[in-house]
Amino acid sequence: MEDGNIARSRSEEINLRQKDILADYSDQIALIVGLGGIGNWIAVQAALLGVGTLVLFDDDKVETSNLNRTLFKLSHVGEYKTKAVKELVLERRKNIIVLTNEEKFKAEYMTKYSGVDYLFDCTDSTRLKNELAEQFKTQFRTLKSESSDNYNLPFAPKYAKLGYDGFYATMCFDDFSTGKWGEDSSYTVTPSFFGTPSIISTLAIIEMVIKTNNISGTVNMNVRKILNQIHETSESQN
Repeated sequence: MEDGNIARSRSEEINLRQKDILADYSDQIALIVGLGGIGNWIAVQAALLGVGTLVLFDDDKVETSNLNRTLFKLSHVGEYKTKAVKELVLERRKNIIVLTNEEKFKAEYMTKYSGVDYLFDCTDSTRLKNELAEQFKTQFRTLKSESSDNYNLPFAPKYAKLGYDGFYATMCFDDFSTGKWGEDSSYTVTPSFFGTPSIISTLAIIEMVIKTNNISGTVNMNVRKILNQIHETSESQN
């Protein structure tokens, strides 16, 4: 058992270089649904920020094909993704609470998890997003703008739906009307490598957790264009 003083000292040392530029997120709760190419990065990045509690949902197990774009280890193959992500998180932040659930998350569960601050939907379809939209329409109809399908509610968790296909990525923030995923819950194999999911997970963490003036809407991007924009900026400055 690690001595309490040693644990505190180690935690302070880990956070030393970010304490002056980031807030204290130790009282925050992040719910992450789907721990594949995007979700596993989201979980670890939230932990690195110091988010105090992570609630993980995924009924899938790690496969060898996951290892080209995730933080999973070869030793994790065959394990539930929830358990593997918990191990990855606790390797880096032993003082974080990690709750694991080996099942699909349903919108009705929000009653139980109404106190979470952030909901990251990293699943492979729009099933959950559609369920949440219907639930919010029913429960919060009077608070919704008639001209918008966005539900930016002060007492609801900040919501992000994240997905990608090769170099193309879509990020929906509190937006339940847009998305480029299939309507059913079946998994579709898409071209993938570590670049796209790690980039959009980082952007989503910054937007959802670090920023205080969050956007509400959908962002579509091609990550290959980021380098093109850098080249264009460099050439214009020369």
